[in-house]
Amino acid sequence: MIRSLAALIVIAAPLSGFSGAAAAEDDVVVRLPGSGEVKDEARATLKADRLKPGGGLLASFDANANGRISAEELETGVKSAFIAADANRDGELTALEQQAWAQDLPTRDDSLANPVRFDPNLDRRVSFAEFRNVILNLASDYSEDNAELKLASLKAPTPERNKQRERIDEIIENTSVPPQARSRASEF
Repeated sequence: MIRSLAALIVIAAPLSGFSGAAAAEDDVVVRLPGSGEVKDEARATLKADRLKPGGGLLASFDANANGRISAEELETGVKSAFIAADANRDGELTALEQQAWAQDLPTRDDSLANPVRFDPNLDRRVSFAEFRNVILNLASDYSEDNAELKLASLKAPTPERNKQRERIDEIIENTSVPPQARSRASEF
């Protein structure tokens, strides 16, 4: 028993120290695969490949398609989104209703599909007030002046891996590289 406990401490000590150091050094949001990825059918409309968490929902609130979401559009959009999510029309969202609703958003958005995000009191029911607060807080996080939300602020940066891949492709195109080397470079 003592030997097992000692082994557990030896294994856990470096892990706990690593997570604290990494969190202190970088303030990076880790996203699950597919999070923020714009679905094919919405890509042309949103003019983006990736959006920040909740960005697809917020972008859908731009009723007049002027690239900005006013306070009125935001309020109307939140109401419409809640009505769309409340499949059984009982005035509350269950986890299953929320997940089904999130699947229909223009982005693959794991953050909005997470039932706990909208349910701060963990009663397994999301009221309109809880839903509204989450969406308004999300919008305020992306708003630069708290008056309007610009669609451009919802676009997520291109992942570093894609930037590296684009740079490799550019180098290959601009140099005379033998075909064998091109095929090897495309593997990266």
